[in-house]
Amino acid sequence: MTSIIPMSVTRSVALAARVTTLLADRFPEHVPGGQDGFRVESLDHQEPRRMFVRWYGGEPTRPAASSGQSFGVEGEYADVAAVLTKEGYAVARTPGRLEMFVDDRPVDSGGARYEVAANDVPFMAPWLVVDRWTRVPVASAQTESEAAGEAYKLERAHVLTDARLATLPALWPFLTRADALLGDGVTWLRQELHDSRSSGELVERERLDALVDVANVLRRGEGVVQDGRSTAYDSTYPGRAHWPLTYRVRWVPKSAAPAVGYFPGRDWQRGPAEDTVITLLVDGGLRPVVYGESLGRNGFMCEQDGFMVSAVDPRDLSVPGISISSIGPSAQVDRVPDVLRTAGWRVEGGGEKDWPDDWTVFPPAAG
Repeated sequence: MTSIIPMSVTRSVALAARVTTLLADRFPEHVPGGQDGFRVESLDHQEPRRMFVRWYGGEPTRPAASSGQSFGVEGEYADVAAVLTKEGYAVARTPGRLEMFVDDRPVDSGGARYEVAANDVPFMAPWLVVDRWTRVPVASAQTESEAAGEAYKLERAHVLTDARLATLPALWPFLTRADALLGDGVTWLRQELHDSRSSGELVERERLDALVDVANVLRRGEGVVQDGRSTAYDSTYPGRAHWPLTYRVRWVPKSAAPAVGYFPGRDWQRGPAEDTVITLLVDGGLRPVVYGESLGRNGFMCEQDGFMVSAVDPRDLSVPGISISSIGPSAQVDRVPDVLRTAGWRVEGGGEKDWPDDWTVFPPAAG
């Protein structure tokens, strides 16, 4: 009788063999009763392909006052993690547990590695930060916002490590400075500003791209300017060495809480009437403007062109009428009058479309 071995088990055996061979070249293997060291195991019956490394024996954690490094068992774990990460494995530790989980890095490793998840286990923290690569919780928190903050910290550390693995040591000090400049943010928007009338295409990139790009600018000794969440520098057009012309490159993190359909400035109020207009236009198939992170001086990153809704007087909502503006080259915006008139609103304007008032609209008469 031929037995069929599941692919997950076969894969786990191969992974364990590779990890064991890699670590055995650098660390002692555990021999029960004979030698302290590491051991690669899997006691995860739900996911047998997921390995963990456990260190047996050794002294307890003993932090060095001068260097800040840890010796003893924790020091061994730190060294093992560094070796596995450098070789491209995904490594994670779960709080309160000794073992270090290890798996192959996923083929598609784009996007955020850490995500926030609710925890329904009684008598434990209600929120967790989960490592998507190894599928284990790596932090816990009492609130969702605290968990999100912890996820950002872990993500930054992960990307910085990846950047170091992908670059030469000479760039590493500048990567650290670039990481501090950029702050939080997983997905980034890159834009070239060629002159007052021309902005290049807005391109979404991973944090790693922004980190390495800004680090190389710092390495060359060129100036980097911060304005709000924007990090910018001047770049030279190719082939203009003798008479250089420059344009500005700007990196801005994609907002996790964008303002959709309205300007997010602190003096720009909006009430139920503005929300109603935004809903009507979106339901009518029109695309709203999307404003993201602050660029300083009451400016915000425009992440998507479209219509913008505001009160005629943004500081006084009692003034009758709602303004609808076209932000950027949005071909759909000409349908605004038809959509709102169909809903019973009165529409004025629409001749000379100059910001901020393309149209002024008024709600249906009461009764």
